[in-house]
Amino acid sequence: MNLDSIIRGRRSVRKYQSRDIPDPVIADLLDLARYAPSSMNGQPWYFIIVRDDRAKGRLVKIKNKYCPAEKSMYKADFVQDAPVVIVVCVDHERSFNREVENAVLATANILLGAYEKGLGSVYMSAYKRDDPEVAEEIRRALDIPDGVDPITMIPLGYPDETPEPKEMGLLDEVIFHETFGKK
Repeated sequence: MNLDSIIRGRRSVRKYQSRDIPDPVIADLLDLARYAPSSMNGQPWYFIIVRDDRAKGRLVKIKNKYCPAEKSMYKADFVQDAPVVIVVCVDHERSFNREVENAVLATANILLGAYEKGLGSVYMSAYKRDDPEVAEEIRRALDIPDGVDPITMIPLGYPDETPEPKEMGLLDEVIFHETFGKK
């Protein structure tokens, strides 16, 4: 699979087979995440691999508790059935005020790498700058120390569904030259 087909083919998957993911596959994904760009090369990442059903259940409760009304059709219940959930965390001091950006870049590498390895995944936020309660509850649930923030969660598993291809707007509608609006 080449990079173009990985980027174009990756879809959000919320239904997984009960098949476990081997540790070396998870290690490969986290190694890819380490190569993501980070502010001032701070490499601020920590990755928590969650396989325990009780821990996944706590994450489901937290995510559902803070699920905005407009996203009510996307409850986190499916996370319970994911063989693995990776929680991407970042260290404040090594993030240089770019916690979210650093974590999202590492998360993108995991999402793309997972697809290349035949795994399904979906991006989930674990942090809101203006609503710290979500991250605080996740921090307590996973014993994350102060100064390290959980930013994203990535449920992973072998897909048990095939999402429809993504419909994309026209490229010409999002490209401008020199100034916004100038075609």
